[in-house]
Amino acid sequence: MPTKDANKLKEKNRRYDAKRAGKRARAWTAMVYEDSAVPEWQDKLRELLVECLISPLHDKDVWTEADEAANPAHKAGTHKKSHWHIVLAFKNPVTYSRAVEVFKTIGAAVPPENTSHVRDFKQMARYLCHLDQPTKHRYDIKEVTVIGAIDYNTLVMSGADENDIIDAMCQYIDDHKILSYRQFCIMVRQQHPEWRQLVYHDCAAMLSRYIRSYAWELEQKDIERLRENR
Repeated sequence: MPTKDANKLKEKNRRYDAKRAGKRARAWTAMVYEDSAVPEWQDKLRELLVECLISPLHDKDVWTEADEAANPAHKAGTHKKSHWHIVLAFKNPVTYSRAVEVFKTIGAAVPPENTSHVRDFKQMARYLCHLDQPTKHRYDIKEVTVIGAIDYNTLVMSGADENDIIDAMCQYIDDHKILSYRQFCIMVRQQHPEWRQLVYHDCAAMLSRYIRSYAWELEQKDIERLRENR
């Protein structure tokens, strides 16, 4: 019989919504193997107008002792089959079956629903290059393919990563005697586009001060040498 009590009806709807939400997600992941992917599979994804992240080709992964313990066929130290990790990012939560439809169009190997469901998009994005897995081979974030409007570099950056990049930028300024912020921006456009977010926005003021301070120090050294040569 229909539930007439308002509170019971609300609870029934709440349970239904919770159950429904558990079967939907904004992001799903799968793997693509070289020998099973359809031709031009990345172009097919672009044609589908689905935002996604594609890892570098994982061709240096090896099985671990834990993997071998779970499956004796996966001998520790031997290389895994080369593959790409792919993460689909939808504007609204979609079902597993909807994600599978997309994955199947490119010949992806789709894991079970509970494994394919991405619960933390940032952490999954970082996993594409093993940024938080020190025992695994670390891949270059510049080799991640982005389809859509995802800012991958900003997404995966942690506080520690940002500090390391700032250190690298300051060292570059010192090594190449960069004396103007404009000169540094030109270099970034040409050689390090992955630095743009920090250089153009987040750390623009700090880097400008650093360059001015460096130029001033060089000027002071020149003045001191002139004085010594008189």
